[in-house]
Amino acid sequence: MEPGLFDIPADLTPLLAAGLPEITGTYVVQLASRALHILSAIILVGGLFYLRTVLSPAGAEACFAGRRHVWARWVGISTGLLVASGTYNLLVIMNQTRAEESKLPGAYLTILLIKFLLALLVMFIAAILAGKTEAADRFRTQIGKWLNIAWLAAVGIVVLAAMLRTFHQ
Repeated sequence: MEPGLFDIPADLTPLLAAGLPEITGTYVVQLASRALHILSAIILVGGLFYLRTVLSPAGAEACFAGRRHVWARWVGISTGLLVASGTYNLLVIMNQTRAEESKLPGAYLTILLIKFLLALLVMFIAAILAGKTEAADRFRTQIGKWLNIAWLAAVGIVVLAAMLRTFHQ
């Protein structure tokens, strides 16, 4: 029988040794930063998706059921973590590129800028909808529209992030 693509070798040692990263303090910090970045995005975008698909059809007041301040707190926490971890992750990528004496292509920086601007839009919409100002009240009168815009921007961010990931593998 010929070996196939999914045949498992009898001795997995070389396979495992080749794929495991060196566990250092730097690696753990980088891993934690990426995990915090993804978890924060899940909280923010998942919350917006839930608001749009489940709660907003009942109206802006029903969305928060008197608990807008709880959502506002999570918007603030996730936004802060996204900005901090995203900045750190970018610095890591830039330092790795510098250490390899290569340069990030112009397309990478362009895509990153677009992703960053879309992220600012999502964070702004989440914050203004959770806010307690007159402007926030005006935004909430069209909550469905703003949640649709935020969700569309979030989908764009995911696509752009996938594109960026292919640049430094």
